[in-house]
Amino acid sequence: MKVKKQHFRLAIGALAIAVVWSAWSYARGSGRPAAPASGPAGQRPWFGPEQSGEATAGARQIDPATIPPPPSVEGATVSASPRDPFVFGDEFRDVKEPVVPVGATPVVRSILFSSSRRLALIENRVVGVGDRIGNYKVIQIERDAVIFSTPTGERRRVTISGSLPSGAFR
Repeated sequence: MKVKKQHFRLAIGALAIAVVWSAWSYARGSGRPAAPASGPAGQRPWFGPEQSGEATAGARQIDPATIPPPPSVEGATVSASPRDPFVFGDEFRDVKEPVVPVGATPVVRSILFSSSRRLALIENRVVGVGDRIGNYKVIQIERDAVIFSTPTGERRRVTISGSLPSGAFR
């Protein structure tokens, strides 16, 4: 690769200006007077007030029990933006609903059951209460089964399926 003389001179000039600027700013200092040394052997603390031990002894200490807890993330709002953050520019993601034949019931693969959250893996899709899988609506998620509502209003209780598709591991 051949570099033009004009570009080389420009790069050397920019480097010289940067070196002069760094040396000048180092030589002039921060403009603040040096803090008095405190502690053993003239050391100052890294954090906290830069005062002598007598002045900090009278300072009020904060009790950790009085600090309020951070806000809960359970009540966090869902973004109002309909944009998918993983799609760039004019790309789009075509999400298709899993097709469940009218006579067949959805296959429940796994259930996540806790006091605050209940989710199920059905037809390779994670769903919660109120979500739809084909013509079925998830009414309730129990510890070992999912209760669906059919379009006719009938309720079906489907337990976790024991068989796994080929290539799946537990």
